[in-house]
Amino acid sequence: MKVISELEISDSAKLKLSIGEYRGSERVDLRQYYKIDNDYKPTKRGINFDSEWIPKFLAMIDKLREL
Repeated sequence: MKVISELEISDSAKLKLSIGEYRGSERVDLRQYYKIDNDYKPTKRGINFDSEWIPKFLAMIDKLREL
């Protein structure tokens, strides 16, 4: 997975947005990571979806902006 962007949410946690290939399809992964022994490890908290869903995902995010 190639990390696209990171967002620090606390001193010991961050969100990472990554893209990569899995079983022949391009996947997007937005996942929470926790710092353990000066290294960030992925948690189960996150989402992973096919990159063809990006336009629909962005439309969902736009609806949040309207609130």
